[in-house]
Amino acid sequence: MYKDKHGEEIKAGMFLRYIDGSVELVYEGTTHDGKPSLGLSAGLAEIYPLHQFDLSEWEICDKE
Repeated sequence: MYKDKHGEEIKAGMFLRYIDGSVELVYEGTTHDGKPSLGLSAGLAEIYPLHQFDLSEWEICDKE
């Protein structure tokens, strides 16, 4: 389970705001071994897994 900087659970379909003000949609995908995973768009139907990010710099927000 992933949590934002306020301790709120992050789920697919939510929007996250980075400390610089940019907003990203959270996608559901799978890991290389087929397990469910959450991430941010990397383009071309790929995602950057959330575990690669310092989530203390992100917060759940409304779409802007």
